[in-house]
Formats: sequence, C-alpha cells, structure tokens
Amino acid sequence: MIKAVTRVTEDEKIIEISKILTAWNPLGELAATMKDLDNYQTEAVDIMSVINLYGYSPKKAVSEIIREAFLIDLEKTELDHFSSKIKAVLEK
Repeated sequence: MIKAVTRVTEDEKIIEISKILTAWNPLGELAATMKDLDNYQTEAVDIMSVINLYGYSPKKAVSEIIREAFLIDLEKTELDHFSSKIKAVLEK
C-alpha cells in the first residue's frame, strides 16, 4: 500500500508559526498596547520570507525579525525553544 505524502502549504506554515509566536508572546505585557499585532501574523510572514530569500536559519530569522519589529532583546533559552518549534514546522 502506498501512503500519500501530505505537504504543508506555505500559508499553513505561516499560521503555525503565528500560533507559536502567539504562545510565546515575546512582547509580554506590551502586546496589549500594540495596534495591529494580529497574533504575530506579519512577523510570521517576515520570518518565512527571510528564510526563503536569504537562507537564514529559523533561529536567526526569528531573532532578527522580532528584534527589528519590536526593538526588544530576546531571552536566549526562549529564543532557542521557540525557534526549534518553528524549525519543526518548516520541516513539514
């Protein structure tokens, strides 16, 4: 019996990355003050874009995009943890 291989679309990956970023919420309490945060949807798109365009690792992409978007420093263990989750999504 042959099993069909199911590929996750780019849009589905963006949704999953957005969910990971929302669960992490690197902005913390500042998220409530942000207009148009939209569950980190824009940041998820940007992360996918720099990975696809520039070959960034998921960790570097997450770090660069979140730092640039919000002018915040990220805690290393959190960055490692959540970027590994994003990497798993990208490998689907």
